[in-house]
Amino acid sequence: MSQMNPYASPQVPQAQMQQPPGSEQFAPCPSCRCVFAKRVGFTWWGGILGPKMLTHVKCVQCGQAYNGKSGKSNDTAIAIYLAVSLAIGVALGVAVALAGAVK
Repeated sequence: MSQMNPYASPQVPQAQMQQPPGSEQFAPCPSCRCVFAKRVGFTWWGGILGPKMLTHVKCVQCGQAYNGKSGKSNDTAIAIYLAVSLAIGVALGVAVALAGAVK
């Protein structure tokens, strides 16, 4: 028989929790396990495109940002996104410089 802790805060099952306005249901938050989050529209690391590509969402309960599909952190994916973006930017810069030198 399980014992209840009389000093624990009351827990509301996810099935009974109402969806906050403007939120959607995603994979559970890695911090608080809440399934409701809001899509992130813009970030400093990915502008408008990055968060859409990585399904970057922010939990409505604790504010943790994570991947809405997997429920895991997007830190590794963000690092890869930044590295690829930097490489493309450098390649374009070199191409433009070489094109200017050919004239």
